[in-house]
Amino acid sequence: MNLKVGDIVFLSNDPKPQNNNEQKGGRPWLVLSVEGFNQVTPFVWAVPFTTSERDYPLAYKWDVEGKTSGTLLCDQLTTLDVKHRDYQFIEHVKVPNEVMNNIRAVLNI
Repeated sequence: MNLKVGDIVFLSNDPKPQNNNEQKGGRPWLVLSVEGFNQVTPFVWAVPFTTSERDYPLAYKWDVEGKTSGTLLCDQLTTLDVKHRDYQFIEHVKVPNEVMNNIRAVLNI
């Protein structure tokens, strides 16, 4: 399956070093990289969801209708090697403009 912008997948990005602030363990991730990039590399760009409430500018309260809920952590944009990790496709959604604006803010574009 070729992942694309708006796909939500479930995977674990463990192992992680102890005492860091990165999201750990199995969770949903929102794919933000385009299908062409995802086809020619083993990576996707993605941001994690968390079930805890967060109240800061780059945390997005996910209110998109679908299977996935929680808070999207736009400040934790990362690459995930999906070719070498087991992942499960959850659903495809239209990414809200506010999320893309948050990502642009993180990337300063």
